Amino acid sequence: MEIKNARAIKIINANSNFTIEVIIETKCGNFRGSSPKGESNSKYEVEQFSKGIDQEISAFNEYLKKLIGRTINSINDIFTIEKEIPPEFIGGPSLSLSYALIYALSNDLNKEPYDLFGKKHNVIPVCKMIGGGLHASGLGMDIQEILVTTITEKNKESIDTTLKVYKEVKRLLEKSTDSFLGGVDPEGGFISGLDNYESLKLVREAIENIIKESSMDIRLGIDFAASTFYKDGKYYYRRPIYGKSQLDRGEQIDLTKKLADEFDIFFVEDPVDQTLPDDYAEIMKNLNGSMVVGDDLTATTPERLEKVHSSINATLIKPNQVGLMYKVKEYSDLADKFKIDKVVSHRSEETAIPIISDVAAGLGAKYLKVGINRGERIEKINRLIELD
Repeated sequence: MEIKNARAIKIINANSNFTIEVIIETKCGNFRGSSPKGESNSKYEVEQFSKGIDQEISAFNEYLKKLIGRTINSINDIFTIEKEIPPEFIGGPSLSLSYALIYALSNDLNKEPYDLFGKKHNVIPVCKMIGGGLHASGLGMDIQEILVTTITEKNKESIDTTLKVYKEVKRLLEKSTDSFLGGVDPEGGFISGLDNYESLKLVREAIENIIKESSMDIRLGIDFAASTFYKDGKYYYRRPIYGKSQLDRGEQIDLTKKLADEFDIFFVEDPVDQTLPDDYAEIMKNLNGSMVVGDDLTATTPERLEKVHSSINATLIKPNQVGLMYKVKEYSDLADKFKIDKVVSHRSEETAIPIISDVAAGLGAKYLKVGINRGERIEKINRLIELD
């Protein structure tokens, strides 16, 4: 495959902010890639743009001219290009380029994008029910996300069941509070005035109601995003939980276990601050059988996973955290080496392309964390259905 032309333009992401799209032209047509952005970010992830976006796009377009005439025959050729990208473009520009090249190459080879990474695996969604924290602009819960997933190998049945739970959550919210107007956060989670504990109770009730009509094993999850409310050795809750609004490190660990026991929580993401791997390890020891998931802790960075792998048994993979797909592949291989479950994840400021579904399938991830509302999330869900 020869690159006939390459250019970058400015587009709007799902949270009405600007991001970059790269368009690669080959003899077969034009292929687009675009990079998302997070609202809640790890201190260890790369900056998405090193300059203002207009200045960044102008400079990147000058760089892209160097790619015209290059021949790409395999994913390794894309990795070679990534390794040549100047450091100032690693982030949104580099990932947008990689995604566009992946789509172009898979088309040229008459393959699916996931084929470039390996054998296709079934992927089960982990979907957001209620949003809080930074995703909800400080409204409702301090906990950033209450999630639902299923224990199954059956992709379509999992999506069907999860959607039923989501609709039941909406019904219960409408019934429980006059202030709920059906609004959702950028990732499709409902925003309500309920506090942390009330929200967990409501989603647990929704699960129990759906279990009555389903044979599926439906499980509850939490993304604390605890770094967003940790300061000077304490966790500060705006909405008290179990009667407390300030918790020290030991109390936060105890809280995580108490919630996991009471609500049978299967998926626990970033329950403590990102700089405290020993606290993650303590929680993993306390929560036998649950997934203790690193996101801010690890930031899809191989060097971080090498340091903290013994503290977690699952990890998110967010390609834009590292900006280079060869690094994502390296990170995925390390997770396999350490027997850590992989969860490919969306970001709050997503774009419409569904490529993370292919990345999850090709890398052999067990789960895809994604919303089950809003068009840019549904694109990813529908791609999972196509891949089943």
